[in-house]
Amino acid sequence: MPAEVRRIMGKYACSTCHAPEVRLIGPSWREMARRRYTPKQLATLVRKPQPGNWPDYPPMQPIPTFTNADAKIIADWLNQFKD
Repeated sequence: MPAEVRRIMGKYACSTCHAPEVRLIGPSWREMARRRYTPKQLATLVRKPQPGNWPDYPPMQPIPTFTNADAKIIADWLNQFKD
């Protein structure tokens, strides 16, 4: 995991609910990567989560301070995953 991605995950405490390969409270990073979110989609979903997007998981708390720049870094990283 790139240092830049780790920094963002620490900033927003992402790893509290998400792990690379296994389900925690929320979906794994690999599972999210399968959705191929654009940075804009990811930013919107993190700022205003919609429970219908992940109905088998508890609703995520909104993170209104999630920046577009951080969304781009995370989305670009996630989209590098191969199934």
